[in-house]
Amino acid sequence: VSCAGSAHGSPLAASRDGAASRRSSTLSTDNHSRSSSQSARSRRNSRRRSSLLYDGSAWPAFTGGDAALARVRAALPTFGFSALDYSPDDLLIVAGQIFLEMELDKLLRVFWPSVQSFVISVRARMIDNPYHNWTHVVDVTQTVYSLAVQSGVLAGLTGTQRLALFLAALCHDLEHPGVTAAYLLKSQSALAACYRRDPALLERHHSLRAFELMSCHDIGLLQSLTAEERVEVSSLVRDVIMATDMSRHAAFCAATAAATAAATAAAT
Repeated sequence: VSCAGSAHGSPLAASRDGAASRRSSTLSTDNHSRSSSQSARSRRNSRRRSSLLYDGSAWPAFTGGDAALARVRAALPTFGFSALDYSPDDLLIVAGQIFLEMELDKLLRVFWPSVQSFVISVRARMIDNPYHNWTHVVDVTQTVYSLAVQSGVLAGLTGTQRLALFLAALCHDLEHPGVTAAYLLKSQSALAACYRRDPALLERHHSLRAFELMSCHDIGLLQSLTAEERVEVSSLVRDVIMATDMSRHAAFCAATAAATAAATAAAT
């Protein structure tokens, strides 16, 4: 499966694809017909994978033009932005604009076409779930960005830390199946088997898929970084995504409350 491929080639579809293959074998004894069907499917998958790589035409224009985009830019660092107000194509522009607002193109010399290809590939891997979908991950990315700006944290982050924060936010639910880890474990899903029934299997899956796209040669997102910078970004992205494991949520909230109380006391 191409590193920029869609979710259709993932472990999430393994059980579904396997069942389809068994039904095909049972219903048809014509080997030639089956071979032709498989060849056609392979060609379709190849075209799908190729279409996910940036070719200069996949990046859409923003609905409403420059004036509308200027209003979005003004809203991005605030809590007044709503991802639900925009189309999936417009959210590609929003995600890319957050990257630019974080000045990652200047701080780390990341090539803009690589960013476009990466964002397009993330969207392609998001499953059309009611909640854990493309709109959700852009919404989270914007929220993280606005929190970082409003709190003053962003100004204190290095370029690699900023990049890791952006990538982790955008990829934190990459290829989410739309159900909980508990459901996957109890249903003995293929995804649970792939991660050896780890309770944090979803977070491990998201971080693995993120790393695949980050290291994809065809996308080249990190190609301008040094080896040390690539290691740092990859490590931080993994740590941040793993921190979204809900079993750790209460501990993080308690630690945040304690840190906030200490900072408030020190300031008074």
